[in-house]
Amino acid sequence: MRQRGRGRLPRIREGKVAVHAALMLFGLLLAAAPASAQTVLVRVLDAESQQPLFGALAYLDTPEGATVRSVLTDERGRAIFVGMAPGRYRVRAEMIGKRTAVTEPFRVGEGETVAQDLRLESSAIELEGIEVEAEGGRCSVRPEEGLAVARVWDEVRKALTGAALADRERMYRYRTVKYVREVDRDTRAIRHEERERVAGFLRTPFESRPAEELIERGFVQKDGNDAVYFGPDAQVLLSDVFLDTHCFGLRRGEGDAAGLIGLRFEPVRSRKRLPDIAGTLWIDPETYELRFLEYRYVNLDPDLSSPEVGGYVAFRRLPNGTWIVPEWWIRMPKVGYVRDHRGRLQPYLEAYTVAGGIVTEVQEQGGRTVIEAETGSIEGIVLDSLGVEPLRGARVRIAGSRQSVYTDREGRFRIAGLSDGRYEVEITHPRLEQLGFRPEPLVRDVRKGEITQIRYVMPSVGDVAFQVCRGQAMPERSAVLTGWVRDAATSSPLSGVTVQARWSRVRMAGVGTEDARITGTTTEGVQVRADERGAYHVCGVPQDRLIEVAVLVEGERIAADTLRISELERVRPHIIEVRR
Repeated sequence: MRQRGRGRLPRIREGKVAVHAALMLFGLLLAAAPASAQTVLVRVLDAESQQPLFGALAYLDTPEGATVRSVLTDERGRAIFVGMAPGRYRVRAEMIGKRTAVTEPFRVGEGETVAQDLRLESSAIELEGIEVEAEGGRCSVRPEEGLAVARVWDEVRKALTGAALADRERMYRYRTVKYVREVDRDTRAIRHEERERVAGFLRTPFESRPAEELIERGFVQKDGNDAVYFGPDAQVLLSDVFLDTHCFGLRRGEGDAAGLIGLRFEPVRSRKRLPDIAGTLWIDPETYELRFLEYRYVNLDPDLSSPEVGGYVAFRRLPNGTWIVPEWWIRMPKVGYVRDHRGRLQPYLEAYTVAGGIVTEVQEQGGRTVIEAETGSIEGIVLDSLGVEPLRGARVRIAGSRQSVYTDREGRFRIAGLSDGRYEVEITHPRLEQLGFRPEPLVRDVRKGEITQIRYVMPSVGDVAFQVCRGQAMPERSAVLTGWVRDAATSSPLSGVTVQARWSRVRMAGVGTEDARITGTTTEGVQVRADERGAYHVCGVPQDRLIEVAVLVEGERIAADTLRISELERVRPHIIEVRR
């Protein structure tokens, strides 16, 4: 392994494969203003708390909207623009989760200093309300087109712009651990691993290539006998050439991205001849923060093509509003060769080479350490609902990350390499997933060099019924109807649809007397809305009664089933498949 040129990820040569990984690293600009120059002093505050906003994006624009300069605010919410030509300007400020603020145009005279204050209000955008399915089949070359896509792109753009500005100023310096692994193609087992701790601090140690070059020559390029894999940095993702050659849409998160909203991208059809990337930028709908980027390489040699060939970049927002990337990796094909019946060498995908890194320390230019990430771990055991037998095959996941493991035959698990901080640990099992139930995550603190222990007893069916129907009426001889609504053709969940359960109840007169008689029947029912996973829960459904379950969209019935819940069942799982 060797490093060519300052600021690059080492080129990894495994056979004929090499790599350049890309990363977005972040910083801050604060310059002293000469008294004789034209100067604009900007202060950005939170509209509610009146506290300064650190890490907000501040722009000096012309009255027509063209950006002259841009910086990130400091810890006092200040941004300083110095030495611009005399004339008319306006100041614009924005931040993730905040509404953009713009001043009225103002004049800056020769040698004059002008001060401007901006207050950012909390954003009124409700990302959780976005109808992802409504956009799912659409694809626009520019993410600014289409209301839902534009709303998500606007928050992603703020994070990427902050990354690009901070990287340009090179405020932070990083200590990193790099690794190279050879991973088995079928079992994903690690055959071999090498690690290198980079001594000293490096400024922006990772780079991509100019966007124009990547669009023209592709994201995988030949360098002699080597294939060089490039990833996208913030400048590439924000560039006009990338936006004009890639198609954007929305997707709802599943698995490791559950609960997130994804801005997906893929190359337009005219780029089938060039190696390119397709992927998703995942955003938290509650905090508006960019969580991670995952991408794959497309249009590769058919012998080397695999959905596993791609990259990953995690994002972490610091308390002061700036960002770091705590982890990244890129997975490339390792090429093997066999001889065909004519004796000619033919390439095939033998294994994967994974090159990545972990940022273990971050310092400001003044030398103050922002993060020192000596890692800790979470270990534990998962037991059955009685707390006696170990439960094998339970999934344990760190919320908001790709880190997940399954319990072994002894019910044990371990997640290592965690930085200091507070984590939400999600534990579930196929039996609970069949009921459409997701237990509340456990919150645990991790400290460097320490092991945090968890002993978890899986909820019983009765616990599930209590949790999902808490605060709702549950008459005697009633149960919980739970499950998912999904598309029969694709098995994908249908979120936001209405699930209606109806049943008939006999009306009696003279109950308890000799004149008791049936006077008719009454139809009763309950309506609920399926969540983002297509899951639904209907409480208080009578046992031993014929139940009609229907799916409604805008009042129109699109599917219906009938079922009967026995007197022995407290929770009845039922999947409703919609055929279109």
